[in-house]
Amino acid sequence: MALDWLASYSRERHLETSITRMGRRVREIVPQCMALSLGLLEEGLTFTLVSETREAAILDAIQYVDGGPCVAATEGGEVTQATHLPTDESLWHLFSQAQSVAGVASTLSLPILRGDRVVCGVNLYASESDAFDGHHDALADACGAWAEGAVTNADLTFTSRLRAAAAPSVLRDNALFDAATGYVAAHQDIDAETAATKIRDAAVRAGVTPADVARFLLNSKPAAGV
Repeated sequence: MALDWLASYSRERHLETSITRMGRRVREIVPQCMALSLGLLEEGLTFTLVSETREAAILDAIQYVDGGPCVAATEGGEVTQATHLPTDESLWHLFSQAQSVAGVASTLSLPILRGDRVVCGVNLYASESDAFDGHHDALADACGAWAEGAVTNADLTFTSRLRAAAAPSVLRDNALFDAATGYVAAHQDIDAETAATKIRDAAVRAGVTPADVARFLLNSKPAAGV
């Protein structure tokens, strides 16, 4: 058991080191970059492997609920840049609201390929709308080696995340979760059970709690009549 713990700790330290070095290099190129995350493509789904801040992980989770540039980049294998989107746009509606609340003006998602196969994606969040303009190639070079190295050295499964998401303590604030479920159900025209499942699954994939996702969704929800 001690050896298992040490092996797990070693992997976590490697990931922390990789994301720290990646963040330092990215900010040398784009000082306005606020946060970044590294996503792993696993069986057709993107999971947040490691994130620099909790806010970045939660923004990833919102994308897993309703779509966003990270998902588009890993699915399409192309660099995806997005600035502030009008909140009445149907494309990435919940994500556009969430990034506004978080103070994010632009995102850049870079797919990392091994051969011709996308293995992961790097998501960058910046405070200015033009922060990434003209820097795509430099950022891809800066992130590519670190990202692939982190994924290669991360012998991870998501069993522990699934167990954590199923724990009753995660959903202590049931009213908050229920309200977010109703919001997603109404927005996507789906039933409440499906909406609740989407929120829980998104939380698992992003490595945060369902309550975190619910709180952020409700905080970014437009006021009635706006």
